[in-house]
Amino acid sequence: MTHPKPAGLRRRQFIGGAGLLALGGSRLLAQTTADLLLVNGKIHTMDAANRVVPQALLQNGRFTAAGNNLRAPGGTRRIDLKGRTVLPGLIDAHNHIVLVGNRPGWHTPMEHVFTIPDAIAAYQARSKDVPAGEFISTIGPISAMQFAERRLPTLTELDAVNRPVYIQAAQGGARTNTAGKTWFAARNITVGADGAIAGPALTAALLALRKEFLTPATRKRSAMDALQYYAKLGITTHRDCGAFHAEELSGGLANENTYTMHDPFLALQHDGTLPARMRLDYLHQDSPTANPSLPTLAQRLRNAFPFFGDEWVKTGGIGEFTGGGVEGLRAIAKAGWRGEDHALNLNGVTQLIKDRETVNAEIPLKDLRWIISHIPDFPVDLANRMDAMGMGVLVGWGPLRAPTPANSSLGPPYRMLMGHKIKKGYHSDGGDITLINPWLNFSTMYTGKNLAGQAILGDQALTRQETLWLATAANKWFLREDDLGSIETGNRADLTVLDRDCFTVSDEDFKRTRSLLTVVSGRIVHNDGVV
Repeated sequence: MTHPKPAGLRRRQFIGGAGLLALGGSRLLAQTTADLLLVNGKIHTMDAANRVVPQALLQNGRFTAAGNNLRAPGGTRRIDLKGRTVLPGLIDAHNHIVLVGNRPGWHTPMEHVFTIPDAIAAYQARSKDVPAGEFISTIGPISAMQFAERRLPTLTELDAVNRPVYIQAAQGGARTNTAGKTWFAARNITVGADGAIAGPALTAALLALRKEFLTPATRKRSAMDALQYYAKLGITTHRDCGAFHAEELSGGLANENTYTMHDPFLALQHDGTLPARMRLDYLHQDSPTANPSLPTLAQRLRNAFPFFGDEWVKTGGIGEFTGGGVEGLRAIAKAGWRGEDHALNLNGVTQLIKDRETVNAEIPLKDLRWIISHIPDFPVDLANRMDAMGMGVLVGWGPLRAPTPANSSLGPPYRMLMGHKIKKGYHSDGGDITLINPWLNFSTMYTGKNLAGQAILGDQALTRQETLWLATAANKWFLREDDLGSIETGNRADLTVLDRDCFTVSDEDFKRTRSLLTVVSGRIVHNDGVV
């Protein structure tokens, strides 16, 4: 199935007392920009003064005013927000949305549900769109920890869905139902009595699904579904940070062909139906001892353009791995590209900074906006050293992390960073090993607790205002686009109208926040009754 033009797409609704996302389709309401006057809102501009204003004017895809008593020319559509809270469009400055958009089956992200009965209801709603015999899948965007039951659904529970179901969670293992078990058994893939798939069978199962169900048309459908899903949660810009390269179809959760995986997103761009802005980085893992050196990175630097494209799709830098050791960093800097690596511990980030100091002594990095992401253990002296080179850090990445007896504080050191001049911004790192849903990530950042309620940040938690600033205005720097992230005159008209006041609701309600209206460059990409 391919998606028709916007007028033909069905509108997705939120259903049920728990506010479930019914995933049966979505309506892209405007292919061109609309001039809008928003009134009677609580519009958090995230500008330098952190103004909260009642009105904003959008014209030709840009904000032309934000304040009170605004005048709009004739023909401008007036929208009464009825007191609702508005934020700039959310920016996820490092995720793996492209992996989510290339999943086999009728892929169905499930990051919005918090009980197993709610998950079953959402799968049942999805099944209405799925032809008999075809799989409903959730590969990555689901976790056992998000559920009150702290587990994934069992085979018996999934049997309430009248289609084969395959779940491979970011955390918590893999499950299928009886229809899925029958399908896998015919391919000599072992499934446990409770529907669990593990060990070599797990790799074989994902590979079999990819071989059977991935086509250019299904990839395009999944790419659209993924972007629309997160538009419903307020994300207007994704910076994708690549995949582990697999030349052929693979059973690896984080594997894709890095030369073709963007094709479905480019097809949507060609159609003019992208519901979010895409920024694409390239992951490389050349060995420092490869001979010849930098076999893939060198070709990328010679044959691609950084920061090239249009408002909707633009290339980026090298990351989330640069590859090639110091020689790779040197080549990236010499070519004038951005580079990014992630750090999982103190030794790792210390070595990354040392290597960058080596390169910086030869080729100044100051204007290249290099990044280190995750940084769970990151003392102030390393922040000083990174800042001296003009580098920035991306933080977030926490709702599924769990404390250990030896370490109950798992960082990042948000509070220290907020008092430091180093550039910092928000990222989820979601799509394969964790979740993209911004509200689950934000919840951890300001409560200091993971989704199981365990404290993981010590005394480093942020306020809600600080958290949301990191996901909006702070991320301008990481995209090299100063006209995003805040509601100010001249900026691109990205915003999300929320279904609740995220600054005042309870911690539990905060996690259930969704967007009622999402606008990208003046284009309405999601509407749930506001317009």
